[in-house]
Amino acid sequence: MYPFIIEIGANRGNEGEHWRIYRIHRIIGYAQALADADNNQDYYKKIKSIYECKGQLTITWITQPSKSEEEYLQKAWESIVTDYESNPIEHEL
Repeated sequence: MYPFIIEIGANRGNEGEHWRIYRIHRIIGYAQALADADNNQDYYKKIKSIYECKGQLTITWITQPSKSEEEYLQKAWESIVTDYESNPIEHEL
């Protein structure tokens, strides 16, 4: 799906909750569309991994993201594609 590999994981993602993994893929796609609109096509190369555990999304970055790059993911996380999750995202370097 993406030319750069982003590690994706979810709580109990291998035990019947595959929808969590699918949701992460939707988040990545939505966030990339926002980045594309800002002419920031390569922002996803800064992301090392995305992990979701019971409504808590953790993004691990390779390099420091800009505020806009964090907002791409927050907007995606709060959208209909994730059933309007609104928990804050934890960002790590």
